[in-house]
Amino acid sequence: MSSNVDISKNTVAIILAAGESKRLGEPKALLNCGNKTLIKFIVERLKSVNLQVIVVTNMKLVKLITDSLDQTTTIVVPNDVSNRTGNLLAGLAVCKTPQRILVVPVDRPGWSIGTLIQLLSMNETSCPEFEGKGGHPLLICGKDLDELSNSPVDMPLNSIFKIKRMVVNDSYLHLNIDTPSDKISLEKFIKEAETNSG
Repeated sequence: MSSNVDISKNTVAIILAAGESKRLGEPKALLNCGNKTLIKFIVERLKSVNLQVIVVTNMKLVKLITDSLDQTTTIVVPNDVSNRTGNLLAGLAVCKTPQRILVVPVDRPGWSIGTLIQLLSMNETSCPEFEGKGGHPLLICGKDLDELSNSPVDMPLNSIFKIKRMVVNDSYLHLNIDTPSDKISLEKFIKEAETNSG
């Protein structure tokens, strides 16, 4: 599943995996995806296109997530994980002057490698769109990174900057792992993703 994507623009992927998963009843990052955890599945896909990866998580999950991944993945644990933008800022703080970051929520893994490659070709803050609805990952570029850095930790990302939408054909793009029933869709997506990469 390797790729020759040119990411010389210094792009860092930040996986947001600090939520409590109260509705699901178990940590989303540690869901079983075949022979690996969901967090490992996502990290491997991001690294397959040569992205540096940072995972933002909470104190309860840090050891389990660390044990699930190899040592080349940076793990960040903010003091306060209650705000998604704050978690993103904590991840951004350990990056070495990235020109772009890719925001990857752990509970929105339904993007394809093709969508990822298409997104990385963009030169402005962008997200994929399927059937008229925006999705993830979110690519944040240039001056928008400065806007993000100077924003309050509780400010929603879509109120910080404008996001260009990029139309894709990913039928699982809006997969949102929130309740136990969503795990069925996740299993179907994982099987299709592994089949397509084989």
